[in-house]
Amino acid sequence: MINHNKNFVVFWILVLISCILVSTMSSCASRKVIVDKTDIKKDSIVETKVSLISQENEKKSDSTSIVITNENDELTITPIDTTKEIVVNGVSYKNVIINVKKNKTNVSYSNKNKESYTKSKDSTSTNKVVKTEVIKTKEKKIDKKQNYWVFILPILLLIILYLLWQNRQWLLKKLL
Repeated sequence: MINHNKNFVVFWILVLISCILVSTMSSCASRKVIVDKTDIKKDSIVETKVSLISQENEKKSDSTSIVITNENDELTITPIDTTKEIVVNGVSYKNVIINVKKNKTNVSYSNKNKESYTKSKDSTSTNKVVKTEVIKTKEKKIDKKQNYWVFILPILLLIILYLLWQNRQWLLKKLL
């Protein structure tokens, strides 16, 4: 058996304990996670107003004018003496009294009729559209770095176990 000093064994025991602590305290790899959350909200209001005004005018004018003219000539011949002769309008009359009556009648009828028709249409149409758009994005970035202690620790552990196996007799004497 190889004669070792006490400090050498204590050193390797401390290395073993530190390897165990490092292996339990460290993970396989370190990673950094960055989460980006973005909420975009868009609101828009579209208002359309259509106004239609139509006006329809219709005018009628009717006028009637009627003029009626009556002329009456009334001729009255009354005989007084039949021995004397009188000529009227180429007709000869003997001893008569002539009464001439002239009537002129004017009848005027006037009618003025005016009609006015107005038709108005007012139409207003309003369309209102509310549009809401929500965009939610979630972006996750993972930055993972490799831990190389995972490869070194088993090798160190095997070396320490080998050394302990080689010095098992001496360790049993010291501990007991």
